[in-house]
Amino acid sequence: MNRVINTEITDIRWHWLYKLSGTAALGAGALLLIAAIDLIITGFRFGATNGWLAVFQNNWLVVTIKLHAGFKGVGSNLLYALNLLDIAIMALIGMTYLGLYAALRRTSKILSLIALFQPFLGIVLFVATKSAGRSGVMGAGLVISFVMLRGNIFNKMTAFLGILSSILLLFGDISVGIAHSYIIATLTGFGYVLLTMWFFLIAQRLFQLGQGDS
Repeated sequence: MNRVINTEITDIRWHWLYKLSGTAALGAGALLLIAAIDLIITGFRFGATNGWLAVFQNNWLVVTIKLHAGFKGVGSNLLYALNLLDIAIMALIGMTYLGLYAALRRTSKILSLIALFQPFLGIVLFVATKSAGRSGVMGAGLVISFVMLRGNIFNKMTAFLGILSSILLLFGDISVGIAHSYIIATLTGFGYVLLTMWFFLIAQRLFQLGQGDS
């Protein structure tokens, strides 16, 4: 009886964090989605912009896709500049992982902590170097998705989406300075779509946990 009561009290304590992290995941997914919509609308006109959407256009993942696809007017210098949009996305992702840690800490506390620290460490490295650190987002996604597979709080589809998107985006990120091809651009773009879906699924589940849905 005490075990059941203690579990319920602990869960209630985390409800506010689940809601906060769910909102952050929703925000991260929305920023990624807006950039994808802008890329579809204007990207194939090689450098065109679409009004206010242009503000959200060039996060580092979109730039990676454009570089692999050989977009005119898109240089690698965009990956080596202090981009406030990237910092905002990474901060929202870091807030998302606070809730993921709370939800998955009993499945694997160590791995959940590793995933939690990566986005925040990535922000520090990015601010310091203006280049490194952003891949921590994909690394964290890969780690936390494997934790999801070991537990029953998130469904397997969400876990597999996180694993596949992280692998594809890590490959695209690592290879951007080595090789460029439409095949890599397509794979990276597919990973981008999966990552966006992943954040929306995480947001939905975190909101459910915030409402007390076990």
